[in-house]
Amino acid sequence: MNIIPLQAILALAMFLTTALAGLLPIKLLNMINRRRDEENERETRLAEWILSLLSCFAGGVFMGTCFLDIFPHINENYERFIIKSKWKIEYPLTQFFVCCGFFLVYLLEELILKIFSSSALHAGHSHSAGNNSHHHKHRRDKIKCREEHLKTSNIVNSNNNCNSDGNVLQQSTHVVVVRRSDGEESDSINSAKQFKQRSISILTQEYLNNEQVDDSLLKSITFAVAMSFHSILEGFALGVQNNQKGIMTLFISLIIHKGIEAFSVGLQITRSNAKRMIIVVLTIGIYAMMTPFGSMVGVLLTNLNMDEVLKDGIVIVLESFAGGTFIYVTFFEVLSQERANEFSNLVQLCAIVFGFLVVSVLQINESIAEKYVERDSSTNGV
Repeated sequence: MNIIPLQAILALAMFLTTALAGLLPIKLLNMINRRRDEENERETRLAEWILSLLSCFAGGVFMGTCFLDIFPHINENYERFIIKSKWKIEYPLTQFFVCCGFFLVYLLEELILKIFSSSALHAGHSHSAGNNSHHHKHRRDKIKCREEHLKTSNIVNSNNNCNSDGNVLQQSTHVVVVRRSDGEESDSINSAKQFKQRSISILTQEYLNNEQVDDSLLKSITFAVAMSFHSILEGFALGVQNNQKGIMTLFISLIIHKGIEAFSVGLQITRSNAKRMIIVVLTIGIYAMMTPFGSMVGVLLTNLNMDEVLKDGIVIVLESFAGGTFIYVTFFEVLSQERANEFSNLVQLCAIVFGFLVVSVLQINESIAEKYVERDSSTNGV
């Protein structure tokens, strides 16, 4: 079979597999959220615990991909580049570009967050520069309005409506007086207080969640860009293969690895944008296209008359930048957030280690496949 049609068929198979694995967390999270919506505190707690463990598993997968896949591949390419270019340099160039990638993503995220927050403030209040404080006061007044009416109500079943300025438009109160013993009355008062405090917490969290929407969207975009960049380079490694056995061996190894990775990517993106399913599907779809795209780029480059040293140098720089983005995503976006929640850090550590071990086993399989490809290529060369 001709190499180019085979590469095209395998690229399509890679896209479908990655897309399905990336979209699977949507169904999984919907099932978990249905259990969370039930008025059962135990079920809600269990659902949140499962989500945290899945996220920690994904963090372990990304950590393993970073240190067991990307960095060794960068070092291997750099050694080959030094031999071809006959450079004599002791400076750790690859590590330098990895750090540059880390700082670049950090800087871009901070800059875009500044732009998004500034545009949101000006969109709401464009009268003067002093309206920034008015924007925050406006939001605090709305929260305070609802809190005050919950606190000052003598009964639990009250319904207060506030306008955009935080003023009360309507108050409908149902007074229920029940004569009970002192103990029962005390329990009733305590229950009412607990209910009011929970209601205040829910209202406050509702407004805080609205503020975090743009932030989570930006983080998802940053995350998807970093993962997509790595996927292009993985596809590139497949596309430059020039024999059928080598292509099939690397494809089988890569598609297993991408399935686990795509599930982890889909989980993180879906959790950050649970109410934006269109964005989730589009992001995962674009991510799934990146490995086939990289494969086609690899096929194209192998058929172009391009200087080998220049091509290898470009790939090393780009892959080093991808390694830096992976470090940022793994430790700043995934693991740090899970470590800060209220669940057991030791159990979370076990989930992280399990994700790391899964990638470790896959890397052993990949290394065996690559040795087989190299041996087969040398045999054909002889």
